[in-house]
Amino acid sequence: MLKLIRRAYAVFKAYALSDLVRNKGFMYGLISFSIWIILFMSPLTLFIDKTVNPQIMAAHGFTAILIFMFYGVATWDWAAELRWMINDGRLEYYVASGSGFLPHYLGILPISLIWLTMAMLFNYVVLSVIWGPPLLIITDIYILICSFILLLINLMAYALILGGTVISSGVSGFIIEILGFILPVATGGLTPLSKLPKALQAFALLTPFSYPAEMIRYSILGWNPIMGIQQLVARGILSAIVFLLISLIYFRYQLKKIMKEGVRATALW
Repeated sequence: MLKLIRRAYAVFKAYALSDLVRNKGFMYGLISFSIWIILFMSPLTLFIDKTVNPQIMAAHGFTAILIFMFYGVATWDWAAELRWMINDGRLEYYVASGSGFLPHYLGILPISLIWLTMAMLFNYVVLSVIWGPPLLIITDIYILICSFILLLINLMAYALILGGTVISSGVSGFIIEILGFILPVATGGLTPLSKLPKALQAFALLTPFSYPAEMIRYSILGWNPIMGIQQLVARGILSAIVFLLISLIYFRYQLKKIMKEGVRATALW
């Protein structure tokens, strides 16, 4: 356990120095993120009913971007990290040495959470400038905590499946780009399920992502979910557990595959 902690801390220290201290890309990322919010959110002011409280719209925008950013962290910080590990030889080292991936990901997890926290603070400030401070009212703290736990479990499972696909096929760019933008929309991450077309609504309910998204909207927006909250929580827990088990089996299978066939060279697209 102590060795695991030391390895994780070494990874965290290396990434903190390179990404947060020495590299200006972190600040550039926050600036570009702010511009992205302005470009996509400002036009909505032209279509909002004048009777609607702008702060409520800001709260819905904040929640949608929050969920989208979680998807982004799982896609680019966790799954796509395997691509860089292949390119610089770390993947082979972790497999050959038997140290595994756990220390590496425990080390980069705080970096991802720091980035996510800073990005959402910027998100709050930008939306406050456009519409006013988002009207966030926590209606059920326990459901909120449960929703974030389920969302993290689902996104870890998603990253395992996407990462397993990357190491087995070597093709990552277009897969990551397509899934990173389509999944939040198709699974009800950005829009309440009750507002989706029936076909898309049915598809979203077949995925594990829709349940924590609905729980988040219920707990901080007071939005009525598409089903009873107890049923929503039960389905969310069950689907998250099944999804995580499937992803672990799939990722282990891909690791055994590369042990026999070798690691594929990764391409940008």
